[in-house]
Amino acid sequence: MRTVRYGEHADQVIDLWEPPGSEQRPAAVLVHGGYWRQTYDRSYLVPFAEHLAAQGIPVASVEYRRVRGAGGWPGTFDDVAQAVDALPELLGGRPLVLVGHSAGGHLALWASGRHRLPPTSRWHRDSRPQVAKVLALAPLCDLARAHELGLSDNAVTELLGARVAERLPETDPMALLPLDVPVVVLHGDADVHVPVELAKRFAEAAGESVRLVVPPGVDHFQFTDPADPVSELVVRELT
Repeated sequence: MRTVRYGEHADQVIDLWEPPGSEQRPAAVLVHGGYWRQTYDRSYLVPFAEHLAAQGIPVASVEYRRVRGAGGWPGTFDDVAQAVDALPELLGGRPLVLVGHSAGGHLALWASGRHRLPPTSRWHRDSRPQVAKVLALAPLCDLARAHELGLSDNAVTELLGARVAERLPETDPMALLPLDVPVVVLHGDADVHVPVELAKRFAEAAGESVRLVVPPGVDHFQFTDPADPVSELVVRELT
């Protein structure tokens, strides 16, 4: 594993696992969750990244500035956009599969749809980001509904600040549909951290462009636990 920078801040880094012989394989770009807060970083995904790399899958694990640190609006979004745009060159042109967990699922979906933002947006792209697929794991994919529910002590308000209603159209994946890239959402029906309702609303709004899989009895963290058999659902989507 090696770590590269995409900016000057300590949190603007990406960890890379590049197994021998994986040059032609799509890279799994991990975007961690934690309700966008500084307390949580990419470290909890290291065992999962190592598990994927052991199976010959190249991995890039993205860190970004977070709420209660140097992130929030707009820095968290600046960082994820910058990191995703930098990865094609860093990874030698490999196809990218964005694998976002929880709040990272929100960011992965958002990053893949920035070309649908108006030209006046600071994050607008003239063309679709070089993303071949998005794999969203228990994602916060309906930001407006998450805000209505006040999830995790009003984490969406912390992320977007006092002007939530004004900022949702630029930051909610629901506002960017269709994303013009294949999307698979995995969300267990026993998730007590992010209600599966969000995934169902997102899939219904997206129609055929999103495939939703709801494994029964699965909670929030099982998808990224390499010791849990359900994590093989993720591996199968990457191979």
